[in-house]
Amino acid sequence: MDYSSLGQLLRSAQQDEAEAKRRKLTLYFISYVGGTIMAIMAWLNVGTNNPLLVGALTISTVVIYANVALSHVFPKSDVCYYIGGLIVLFTINVLVYTGGLNNTGLYFIYPLLFVQIIVVRFKPAMLYVSVTMGLAVVMLFNQEKIAAQYPDEHVSRFLISTFCFICIAFIGENFWHQSRKEMLKENLERMRQANTDPLTKLPNRRFLEAVFFEKAMQDPATYFPLSAVVVDIDHFKRINDSYGHDVGDQVLIHITDTMKKAVRSTDVVARTGGEEFLVLFPHATLTQAVKLAEKMRRLIEERPFVAGDINHPITASFGVATALTDTNLHASLKQADDNLYKAKNAGRNRVME
Repeated sequence: MDYSSLGQLLRSAQQDEAEAKRRKLTLYFISYVGGTIMAIMAWLNVGTNNPLLVGALTISTVVIYANVALSHVFPKSDVCYYIGGLIVLFTINVLVYTGGLNNTGLYFIYPLLFVQIIVVRFKPAMLYVSVTMGLAVVMLFNQEKIAAQYPDEHVSRFLISTFCFICIAFIGENFWHQSRKEMLKENLERMRQANTDPLTKLPNRRFLEAVFFEKAMQDPATYFPLSAVVVDIDHFKRINDSYGHDVGDQVLIHITDTMKKAVRSTDVVARTGGEEFLVLFPHATLTQAVKLAEKMRRLIEERPFVAGDINHPITASFGVATALTDTNLHASLKQADDNLYKAKNAGRNRVME
C-alpha cells in the first residue's frame, strides 16, 4: 500500500460513514414526512374536480414509500437518491400543470426544489433542477395547453422569486460543501500524521488497530482470508552500535523500499516497532503468504545496504500465519509473532509458518 492508498483508506474511514449516514437520514426524513403530506393532500383533494392531481399525488406517495423501502433493502446504493429527485421532478410539474387546489400549486414548488437540491448530489442536482424548471417554464408560457391558468403577473413574480431561491440554495450548498472539504482536508492531514511512521512513511500500529482492522471487520468478504507476516531485521542492534543511529534509520528506509517492491498494491506494509514490521496480505492463503514472505526475504538478502564506504549485508526473519475469518484475526497475529521467534531461534534469515 503506497502513501496515496493510505490516504484513501483514511479518507474513506473518516468521511464515508458520516456522509452516508447524513444522506440516508435526510432521505428517510424527507420521504416519510413528504410522503405523508402528499397522502394527506391527495385525500383532501378527493371529490374535487381535479382527479389528475389526486392521481398524481397518490402515485407520488406510493413511489416515495416504495423508494424508501428500497433504500432500506439496499442501504449502500445511490439509486434511491436519484429516484427521489425524479419523484420531485414529476410532482413539481404535475402541480404546475394542474394548478393544485384552487391554483395554489406554485406555492409548493419552493420546498420541493429544496428537497431536490439536498437529496441529489450537488452537481447532478443542478441538472435535475434545470430540467424540472425548464419543463415548468414551458408550461407556464403555454398555458393554453395545461389545465391550470395563472395570471401573467403571478407567473413573472413566481419565476423571479424561484430563480432567486435556486441561486441562494445552490450558493448555500456550495459553501457548505467547500467548508466541509476544508475541514475534511485538515482532519485527514492530522489523521495521516497520527497513523504514519514519520521515518519510513509506512502505516503504524495505530493505523492498523483504528482503521485497517476495523475496515476488515466491517467487510470480511473483501479481506479474508487475511495473512499476516511479522518481519524483524536480524542483528539490527549491531548496525546501530557499529555505524550509529543515523545509519540505522537509513537501513530501515532501505528495508522499507525493498519490502514494498515485493508486495502487491492491495497489501499493507506497516512499521510496528523499532526494527519490526507487519505485512498484511488480504485475500491470501497461507501458501500464498509464505511465497510472498520468501520473496521478501530473498530480496532483502540480495540487497545489502550500501552508503559511502559502508557495504553491510542485511537479512530478516519472518513469521507467517493466516486468519480465515474475522473471529480468529488476533489469534493469527499472535501466531505469526510466535512463528517469528521460531525463525530467530532456528538461526534467523528464514520464513516460519
